[in-house]
Amino acid sequence: MSSFPTDTNLLKQIENGYSDAVSQLILKYDALIRTIIREEVKNTDASDDVYSEVCLAIVGRFHRKGVAGIHTVDKWLKQVVRSKCKDFWRDEIKRQEIATFAQERYMADLEQEAIKEKRLNELFVAIDRMDPIYKDVVDLWLQEWTSAQIGEILGIPESTVKSRKRVIIRKVREYFDVSLPRKENRRHTI
Repeated sequence: MSSFPTDTNLLKQIENGYSDAVSQLILKYDALIRTIIREEVKNTDASDDVYSEVCLAIVGRFHRKGVAGIHTVDKWLKQVVRSKCKDFWRDEIKRQEIATFAQERYMADLEQEAIKEKRLNELFVAIDRMDPIYKDVVDLWLQEWTSAQIGEILGIPESTVKSRKRVIIRKVREYFDVSLPRKENRRHTI
């Protein structure tokens, strides 16, 4: 096993710009760092990610501030490691909340889709109960033909098509027990 320089010497080397000193410091405390992460995170897959975050934080700290304020390396490293573990748990809680929200949203969307499909099936039941003269108009209307085109296809006047559309709307509303607006408030959109 290789021996490492003292913490004081490593900090002096880091302060003097010796590029390998930060790596040596991390290697010297590797077992301590990994032990704290294992105890705090308790997730083998995430431990490697947290370890990488710790290493980046150490390198970034020395790059930004040098060695200023670091009196006891092992205490400082423990603080950095625990801070990154807390960050992991904060992020994990957010991930879980997002996953829960996404699952709830998915279930709500499925429920809405089921309701919509049920209503659509009910609509077709209402249409099936109508006379064939209305069903023909509905079939073409659902294919987005205009009233004039429907009249031409069925060989009836456009006004008859519009009249049948109004009857269809009224019958569907009656089927679903939806009251029609009063005549003076009704707008003709057909």
